[in-house]
Parts: sequence; structure tokens; C-alpha cells
Amino acid sequence: MRHTVGIAASVIGLLAAAAASSAIGLKPVGSGFDSALGVVQAPGEQRLLVVERNGVVRPITAGRPGAAWLDIRDRVGSEGLEQGLLGLAFAPDFARSGRVYVNYTNRGGDTRVVEFRTRPGARRVSTRTARVVLAQRQPYTNHNGGALAFGPDGMLYVALGDGGGQRDPDNLAGNPSSLLGKVLRIDPSRRSPGRGYAIPAGNPFAGSASARPEVWVMGLRNPWRISFDRATGDLWIGDVGQNDREEVDVARAGQSGLDFGWSRREGTTDFKGGSRTARETDPVAEYTHDEGCSVTGGYVYRGTAVPSLAGRYVYADWCSGRSWSVDAASPGTPREITGEIGRIQGVTSFGEDRAGNLYVVTSTTVKRIRA
Repeated sequence: MRHTVGIAASVIGLLAAAAASSAIGLKPVGSGFDSALGVVQAPGEQRLLVVERNGVVRPITAGRPGAAWLDIRDRVGSEGLEQGLLGLAFAPDFARSGRVYVNYTNRGGDTRVVEFRTRPGARRVSTRTARVVLAQRQPYTNHNGGALAFGPDGMLYVALGDGGGQRDPDNLAGNPSSLLGKVLRIDPSRRSPGRGYAIPAGNPFAGSASARPEVWVMGLRNPWRISFDRATGDLWIGDVGQNDREEVDVARAGQSGLDFGWSRREGTTDFKGGSRTARETDPVAEYTHDEGCSVTGGYVYRGTAVPSLAGRYVYADWCSGRSWSVDAASPGTPREITGEIGRIQGVTSFGEDRAGNLYVVTSTTVKRIRA
């Protein structure tokens, strides 16, 4: 009997240890920011830089906002809740070229993707180096998208919303002749006539007379954060819904020209309705407005500190503070992780460092997901 009890106690202890080892939480990294919308790490540097919607990028210094690394408040329009400095990405060859790119809405409310040049470790970026790469008129103040990400192919991917308004009034998201409601793929290191960038080889609509050659994927309402899986090259997109559904979309490495369905469909449900196109692709995850109201896209976790998240895409809802993960290789039913890390109200973004650590951003804080 004692032997049996001893074995049972050992098993319970092992289960408890396993449960403890898989538990996850949040570790504060920085606080006191103003309308933070992202956190990035420059190639070859240790510091983390926080993107603020008002037009400032600041390092985290001893857990607090440091002096401005980039300050473009004089050219950023951030009066609307979805306007402002919305994205930042470093060129893969930043250590050599010093190229860094930002996506913001200007004082007129229109999108600008702008290149700056600096040097690794610089305390401040000179705004005199600014070069407009891409300009896009925005018909409304909302649904600007704004995320930037360099893919494993070295090209710059630009997320743009459908232009705003209700119900995609001009049906722009599914129209390949418009840049709105799309993720674009461009080469900002080169220029073609009349453009601040070149069209990379392999873009699905290059050479088409009825489509914009920049378009990589389409049918998006307001892609709020895009990211690449560093292990596979898959492109992940959190797309904010309208009436009832929030969705997560993925374009596997090498897939292009996909149509994620807006505004014929919202998630997997009919919205305006209409026949499916040959390119139409369903989301890999979705949830209703019973669970939240605005998805914040994240990353596939490829770090080593949190084994229970290995190979899983992590995302959250801005309104409810709930968060989930889904198997990146074979998405099935998402696993809610709110109970482990707690409700995080107002998640505006996620971030990833070179080691694969994953960060959660709210308007004032940056925290790291930890075991």
C-alpha cells in the first residue's frame, strides 16, 4: 500500500512539474510609452525600439522610454484612431546600408512609405535622409493597415486596408487594380521609372493590364499586423472584421495572388455574397464578436524559452484582451492562452527579437512572453 501511494505521489509530482514547466506568463520590459503600436529590434543591436503612433520611435532604456531615435511628428497625421506612424522595418542589409522604412499617414491622411538612412547604433535618425518610396491616397480615415515586414526573399511587404468606410463601399479589397485591401510586395532597394521602388520578379500580377503589379495577396479589410514565420517563410495576417468575424489568414511560402474574400465574405460567412473566385482562400482561424471585436496579429513562436508555444502562431483581441495560439503547420482549433497570461486589454501589436522572444505591446507597455 505504501509502495502504491509512493508511486502515485511521484506521478502527481511529475505531472505538477510538467504543468509548471509549460506555464507561461508576461515579464514587464518597458512602460510609460505614448500610444505604442510596435516593438522592433535592429539587426546587430541589442536595444528594442518602440514605435509610437504620434510619430516617435524610442528605445527602451532601463525599462522606460528613452530619447527619440526617430521623430517625425511634424509630418505624421494621427488625429484619427487608426492614423499615425503605423509600422517600421529594417532592411535585411541594415548593417551595411543603414536603410530603415516607416509607414505612416501624413497630415492629409494619406499613406506614405518612407525610407530613412542611418547607421547601426546611431542615437538619432536624421530626417533629412527621408525618401518617399510609396504614396497612396486614403479615401477615409480608417482601415489604413500600416504594417511593414521584410520577407525571407529580401523584399518589402506593405499591408494596406480597404480604404475605410463601412462595407468596403467601393469594393476595393477584391479589385486587383487598386492597392487598397492588399499586401504589396516591392523592392525598395531599386527604382523603376515613375516609382520609388521596383517590381520584384515573381509578383503574381506583374505584366497584367488589369491589375497592379505590386499586389501580392488581396481581399483584406484592415490587416492589423503581418509577420513572417522565420522557420518556413509563411506570411501570417491578422485581418480585422466588421460585423461579426475576426480572422487570421496565411499565405504559405511561395503562394501569391490569394484572395481572402473581403468584402464578399467576412471570415467564412457571407457578407455581400457572391461566387467564390479561383483564388479565394479561407482563414485558418476566426472568432466571433462574442469573443472580441478587433484582432491583433502576432507571430509564429520560434524561440526556445517557452516550449509550449513552439511552432504556434500567437494572436490576441484588442477589445476583450483574450489571446490564442494555433498550430502553424496544421491549424486546427485554436488554443486559448488567456488563462495563462491573463487578459491584456488593448493589445496593439506583438514583436519579435532575433532570439525569437515574443513581446506583447499595449499603448503604454511592452512585455515579454516567458515560461
